[in-house]
Amino acid sequence: MAELDNYDVLESVKIDLDINDDLQDDLILLLIRKVTDHFKLAYSVSAVEATFSFVVEDCVIKRFNRRGSEGAKAESIEGHSVTYDDTASEFEPYDDLIRSKLSLLETKERKGGIYIL
Repeated sequence: MAELDNYDVLESVKIDLDINDDLQDDLILLLIRKVTDHFKLAYSVSAVEATFSFVVEDCVIKRFNRRGSEGAKAESIEGHSVTYDDTASEFEPYDDLIRSKLSLLETKERKGGIYIL
């Protein structure tokens, strides 16, 4: 399987956010690194497969959109209300899908040997 390419994610995120310049590329790449590091830690993997690029993109966009109010759990201004998920549970909507795919990868790609009894 192919490993996630941060620059492909960067381009997809910029298209989704309608960013047409490269002024925020460093910030977005930092967020991509944070999300992929969190993914690796949460799922005990050494690399993020390209298959999960949509998950990383969605999480990066969520992190990008809440910059400046990272710690807010709820915010209400003149009838407009915003609540943010904790980053600890940012993969929760995708958890079943991720775990099933990772378990599929484990069963197909194992190091091992042949034992003859």
